[in-house]
Amino acid sequence: MDFTAAHLRYLLAIYELGRAAPDVGAAEVAKVLHVSRPSVTRMLALLMDRGLLVRERYGKIYLTDSGFLLAKEF
Repeated sequence: MDFTAAHLRYLLAIYELGRAAPDVGAAEVAKVLHVSRPSVTRMLALLMDRGLLVRERYGKIYLTDSGFLLAKEF
């Protein structure tokens, strides 16, 4: 799978936020990356399609094992 710099930015942001607190939300990701919430929502959908993260009902975001390993590599 090919990943753009944007994919990796989001993954790393979620990874870092997840280390500080287990529950990561889209608003936190938007704030850290200085992007809009709709941008975060679109990117999260792409990353979910690639099996790198899971987004629960109330908006909590978790990296899957493959997402975690990829983020850790970088």
